[in-house]
Amino acid sequence: MSNPCSGVATKRMTHLSTVLVVCIIAHQALAYGQESRKPPHIVIITADDMGWNDVGFHGSNQIATPNIDALAYDGIILNRHYSAPMCTPSRAALMTGRNPINVGMQHYVIDSDEPWGLGLEQRIMPEYFRAAGYRTHMVGKWHLGFFTEHYIPTSRGFDTHIGYLGPYVDYWSYVSKMNSGTFEGYDLRQNRYVNYAANGTYATDYFTTAAKDIIAQHGKSAEPMLLVLNHLAPHAGNDDDPLQAPQETIDRFAYIKDPRRRTYAAMMSKLDDSVGAVYESLKANGMLDNSIIVFLSDNGGVTRGMHSNTGSNYPFRGQKHSPWEGAVRTAALIWSPLLQDTQRVSNQWFHISDWLPTLASAAGITMGNSTFSDIDGIDQWEALAYGTGNPRQRLMNNLDEIFGYTSYVENGFKYINGTTLDGLNDEWYGEIDPFDKLPGSDEYLTSVMSTGIARAGKLDEKLISYLRQHAKVNCGNAISNKPCNPLVRPCLFDIINDPCEMHNIAGEHPKKLREIRQHLEQYRLRAAKPRNRPHDPEADPTNFGGVWNWWRTDPSTAAKQLHEIPPPSHSLAKDTQLKKLDPSTTPSEIPTDASSPDGKATADAAFSSKIYVISDRDLDR
Repeated sequence: MSNPCSGVATKRMTHLSTVLVVCIIAHQALAYGQESRKPPHIVIITADDMGWNDVGFHGSNQIATPNIDALAYDGIILNRHYSAPMCTPSRAALMTGRNPINVGMQHYVIDSDEPWGLGLEQRIMPEYFRAAGYRTHMVGKWHLGFFTEHYIPTSRGFDTHIGYLGPYVDYWSYVSKMNSGTFEGYDLRQNRYVNYAANGTYATDYFTTAAKDIIAQHGKSAEPMLLVLNHLAPHAGNDDDPLQAPQETIDRFAYIKDPRRRTYAAMMSKLDDSVGAVYESLKANGMLDNSIIVFLSDNGGVTRGMHSNTGSNYPFRGQKHSPWEGAVRTAALIWSPLLQDTQRVSNQWFHISDWLPTLASAAGITMGNSTFSDIDGIDQWEALAYGTGNPRQRLMNNLDEIFGYTSYVENGFKYINGTTLDGLNDEWYGEIDPFDKLPGSDEYLTSVMSTGIARAGKLDEKLISYLRQHAKVNCGNAISNKPCNPLVRPCLFDIINDPCEMHNIAGEHPKKLREIRQHLEQYRLRAAKPRNRPHDPEADPTNFGGVWNWWRTDPSTAAKQLHEIPPPSHSLAKDTQLKKLDPSTTPSEIPTDASSPDGKATADAAFSSKIYVISDRDLDR
């Protein structure tokens, strides 16, 4: 008598075999494509402090970003793209493919008068690509240290750099004033040299022209190009005049009543023009068909407080410099003719450290382990190109033991312990003024459809509306009935079904809470000590003709500070004690025999001395 289940089993085996064959063919096709075609040109465009709700493809009609939106609709919208909550840590992760906690870049940002930077032992993106035959260029913001010349972009793998070295500048004069002191100076470079030619030209336009010139030069050669375009926009400028844009652009947003938000909209509009211009330049120079364009924000917008630019992360909770989604879940997209599955919204987890291994994979560059460092990022190129799987399940947003907070996601559960600034950035900000008479959806669709990007991608209104609806975050019940105060005890959120962090479920899942804390302890033990150093009066630009300049010749002098980093104005309860870190008992990934890429010994390892940390708090407190 025959087995009645044998037919079912045979069908299942046939189905599994078919799936396996398809996967093998897809993998072989991907590998063959990488071997047979020329390496792709790669363009990374980074917005600075841009809010989630400040691009049209997330559903808002307030600010027109038709070029960015068209690129998103014709490519892949990355709806779960995560970063660190501040500029320097995010940029360190982007460049190294490592989590900021593993390279000592997790605490705050680098002020221009501070003698520290991303460790010279770290191999960064342009070094990998230049070794593979790429020409490497950076335009715009660096913000990874410049106290000695060893740390500037052209000393670290970039063939060229046109831009500024510190955190921000005035949009017209390129003067940077540190709000941490009285220092101010001009900050714009062309490679090693001060560039005065830009003075008086709006920064977004100047950087766009520089990018277009680089692209035009590459169009005449057979070399592949890596171009990192780090815009100043829409970051605030100096405190005395933070929001700046051409008046004729501001006037286009007269329907926005708040004058600061109106100027911000103009800053975003100029950024959008830049994205369209870069796309058209690639097309005009015959490079577009073999290009990958990535657009992302380094962290969330700043609605209130220091360096506020009125950026909106709504409906997410929090803003830049906090553990919440408004700080770490950022707008991002990828566009390329090399992607096989496009015009879609991706909900795969993606961390900013994944870009290095992902783009290297697309270029056929083998990463693996190097003599410099391991890579924390995950290669997600195949998952992006073919829409297969979700390679990442954990996201370490930040673990800062000086400010005293942790932000971490694991399998859809988000854990938050502690926060910043005594919780001042912990609410929901940036909701659009209901009295503003915004353009309608028809006007929005018309603006997107009028772009060259939309015409080339043959986008239609039905597709745009569909993708836009699926990229919009819906928070459901807007009343928080399970509040969270991470200064009292850790909080846990179902971040898939509760993306706005309104319902703390820590009490319902004590086992999951303990499990996550065990995992976090492993992260903490492996973390490198923060590299931060105190302000140095020798950095005063008046010592260099009014220009921000490297002021030391030997990076080892950074380790000879006489003063320790003072305890920060952190947000923990007063009875939480600071403790001095014991280097002999605390593991660190900063090597004791650190070497620079040229093989010469450096003193970066000495950064491990005299750093304060904060002890982890009791889970049941």
